[in-house]
Amino acid sequence: MSTPPPTTIPDELLEEIFLRLPTSDAVARASAACTSFRRVIKARAFRRRFRALHRPPLLGFMDAAGFHPAQAPHPSAPLAGALAPRAADFSFVPAVVSSASYFVPRGVQEDDGEGPRWRPCDVRDGRVLLDWRSLRPGLEVSGVSTLMGSRELVRRKLCVRPKWCNAADFHLAVCDPLSSRYVLLPTIPQDLAAQPQDLLWEFLPVLAPCTGDDSDEEPFKVICIARYRTKLVLFVFPSTTRQWSMVESPISPSLYDMSSFDYVRGSFYWIEPYDLSDHLMVLDTRTLKFSTVGLLTGYHMEIRGLPGQSFDDLRPNAVVMGREGTLEMFSLVCQQGAFALYHTSLQNNS
Repeated sequence: MSTPPPTTIPDELLEEIFLRLPTSDAVARASAACTSFRRVIKARAFRRRFRALHRPPLLGFMDAAGFHPAQAPHPSAPLAGALAPRAADFSFVPAVVSSASYFVPRGVQEDDGEGPRWRPCDVRDGRVLLDWRSLRPGLEVSGVSTLMGSRELVRRKLCVRPKWCNAADFHLAVCDPLSSRYVLLPTIPQDLAAQPQDLLWEFLPVLAPCTGDDSDEEPFKVICIARYRTKLVLFVFPSTTRQWSMVESPISPSLYDMSSFDYVRGSFYWIEPYDLSDHLMVLDTRTLKFSTVGLLTGYHMEIRGLPGQSFDDLRPNAVVMGREGTLEMFSLVCQQGAFALYHTSLQNNS
């Protein structure tokens, strides 16, 4: 009597079994076992469901100073410590210019003694947005680079202004430090950068948040927020088209520093410090449309007094998503020399 053929397990049942595997390593081993397992695991639907159930661990935070790994007692601290050297290393991204073109004007110290290099300017969904920083000739007296942010100018304590530049002067790259993958973005075309016909005061490159659930395969989008003297412009680079486009905002650039914003539900939120404005400025990163949220229509409540304390007045507000999915804001308000923490439930997006 012949042995009956083995029962074929339906793909739907295999998917439910693999979803219960505890780690990505276990899924990878299952994928290598046979072609039928690999077919199920490589399917986009399975990868989306697995990531929803097994979120990647938080490894740390990154800013212009580098990578700050999670510390004990955080459960990711051992893994973060092991990966910290790789997460802070961008040497695999090719340099924009050779070190032979590095120029340090007389009387200006080198920035941390490291010379020109890629530096992180935004981090989102496991990707790092880099901009190229260097000291270059051809600038007024000080030699301060046109690619240098306002905070770096303050740190150098140089009371001079660099020559005006345009958006085509900036070099950007997007990378994954853990896998050493990178994409060098083309510079913004000169004809596109010249369209605003105004003086560029601030240039802020940011990564738009991923809109899908499969971050490894999700295309990315870079948004450069360019604040001119009389207008606000977006330069947008989607990885799907690899072409720059420009969107001019109907909202005038009233904010002094565009780099201070909060991200909530696919949108960026800006506010003037200490109630100098009665609204939030909002950028929907999916539609690239600007709007405003009125502050006067919300419900305000003082939740804590903070006597005898002082705070940096650059970031007195934080916009968050509340438990019920509503937009909320926490604010430090100065009243007769003392600070108080206020909570506001925001309404009436316009």
